[in-house]
Amino acid sequence: MGLILRPALGIAGAFVLWRELVGILAVDPSAAPPERLGMAGAALLPGVLVLNLMIALQMLGRAWSRAIDPLAGVDSRFLQVNQRALTNTVEQLAGFVPALIALAAAAPPAWMSGVVALGVVFAVARLVFWGGYLIGPLLRAPGMAATFAVNVATFVTAVWVWWP
Repeated sequence: MGLILRPALGIAGAFVLWRELVGILAVDPSAAPPERLGMAGAALLPGVLVLNLMIALQMLGRAWSRAIDPLAGVDSRFLQVNQRALTNTVEQLAGFVPALIALAAAAPPAWMSGVVALGVVFAVARLVFWGGYLIGPLLRAPGMAATFAVNVATFVTAVWVWWP
């Protein structure tokens, strides 16, 4: 699979998943801003769950391998890759969280199923990135591209709804 095909599959998969979730998520279209912000917070929980799974596996990996000191240079490939995936997930959340909250606060209420779906797609994209990275560096591309697409779409849409 080529260098362009992997990311394209990730982006297409993220869009298809988002579209399906929008169709099945039951979100109150008349929700007031406080409820919409609450929904945005709830939409972030799957991504936080993935982050916490990464942290837990990193802790277990260190305990099992006795590589307690990450600076000792004895980390296994799993510990190195998992740490990089964990760090990248924190970096991705740093942009996604404020964009999702801003979008939820200003988007038309009818868009809320799409906003909530973004949180789920973000988490799935992170799982694809993480799993692919653990298998091999090139296999992280679909998850990374999907995550980037979700981040950009959320940010651009948030800016658009807030633009005067």
